[in-house]
Amino acid sequence: MRTLFHALAAALLLATPALAADLTEKQALAKAIDILKGDPYGDTAAQVAANITEKKLGPRSATVCGGGASPVWAFHVVVRNAKDHDGGPIDGWLVIDARSGRLVCANLPFLD
Repeated sequence: MRTLFHALAAALLLATPALAADLTEKQALAKAIDILKGDPYGDTAAQVAANITEKKLGPRSATVCGGGASPVWAFHVVVRNAKDHDGGPIDGWLVIDARSGRLVCANLPFLD
């Protein structure tokens, strides 16, 4: 029984791609802040960081970007005192590559 368990565990580990991130959470947050800095997300690093409510490391397919298993950092950004195109607060996600820190996608206004 124990051998069967070990064989199944090994098979699952081999079937699951490793999530390798070169950027630590702190480094990824600094990259995200650099991308977001400016109106309406904040003029200083502290202002931008205050608008980031959640940080996640995971596969691209589990984000607003969809597709692929490449590792990404996803940052939930909420700016209550700014208005999006519908008149509500800005509420969306910024997704960056977990290795390079480059922008993958975002569903936030003013990010081209």
